[in-house]
Amino acid sequence: MNAFHLFTVAGIPVSVSPWYFLLLWSFSSNRDALSGVLWAVCITIGLLVHELGHALTARYLRQGPSIMLHGFGGLTSRQRTGRDVEEALVIAMGPASGLGLGLLVFGAWYLLGRVGLIDFAVSRSFVGVAYVALVSPCVSWNLLNLIPLWPLDGGQLLRLGVMRLFGARRADLVTHYLALTILGVFGLFLLRSGASMFSWLLVAMLASQNLQALRGQTSSGIVHVRHRHAGELVAQARKALAEGQLKEASRLAHQARSFDHLPRPLLDEIWEILGCSNTALGEHEEALSYLRRAPPNVRVREATQTCLQALDRQDELAEIASRWQLAGRGRNLGRALGAALAFIAFALFMVFTTSLHRFFL
Repeated sequence: MNAFHLFTVAGIPVSVSPWYFLLLWSFSSNRDALSGVLWAVCITIGLLVHELGHALTARYLRQGPSIMLHGFGGLTSRQRTGRDVEEALVIAMGPASGLGLGLLVFGAWYLLGRVGLIDFAVSRSFVGVAYVALVSPCVSWNLLNLIPLWPLDGGQLLRLGVMRLFGARRADLVTHYLALTILGVFGLFLLRSGASMFSWLLVAMLASQNLQALRGQTSSGIVHVRHRHAGELVAQARKALAEGQLKEASRLAHQARSFDHLPRPLLDEIWEILGCSNTALGEHEEALSYLRRAPPNVRVREATQTCLQALDRQDELAEIASRWQLAGRGRNLGRALGAALAFIAFALFMVFTTSLHRFFL
């Protein structure tokens, strides 16, 4: 889409499409001037917080993110790494951030009202408009974004979960057929309710994207090719290494390495087996080339130090240790993802057990 640069925040460029102003107009045109401006500003803040949830997480993972505001909301572009946990964390942090802002504003409003710092007669004219204009998109848009409807965040999370269980092909079929079913039901609802043109355009766009993905015209996301034979070879290599059969462990690991498009966890284990087995065989130069690519666990660190001492290159340890530290940033991603999903569940509970549910349009 054609867009022009707005500003950069935390090293993340933010641009806007001319169609975004049509979106703002559709939400503010039937209000007075002050209310219209407040809604436009608050919608933009809500969208930016959601997209920054994606983008800041992607920036932490060094995926080079950028944000664009367009006619249907916002989009965070980035370089995908192909690791499920990283993809899921980046996706989940969007709705978690948006719902978090909504809960924060709702909590501040409630507390200020309880202590008498808000004059509700005045708030209905200005503060109240700003409150509704900010909380409404934070709640409604982020909850809608969690519907298992690809390419929304909920649909992408669903695809990642199904792919872990049944593989990419079945995940694509389940994800896109479910999305088309949901859109069909939603279309019937729109027919009976006399919805706006914007709603019909959104349904048509989402249906077109899912049909194109089913036909293979667009990508549904990351794809993991299952290598059952490679996995069996790695298991045999791991057993051979434990039994001290070093050459056999190295041979099996090399054989497993010959497969294309290996998943990252399997490839990490191959580098570790090759590095540790060659270290024990005294092939320190070759071992070091593998250890540099292996995950920095205890065995890899010990083997690396052994190789550097044998080659009289201990001065390289500091540089390798800095890379270990960098790689270690991603080791707690599973816990971070669990925390993000738990917070989303908590936010959903708060929405549907408090007056926040009235903002779910």
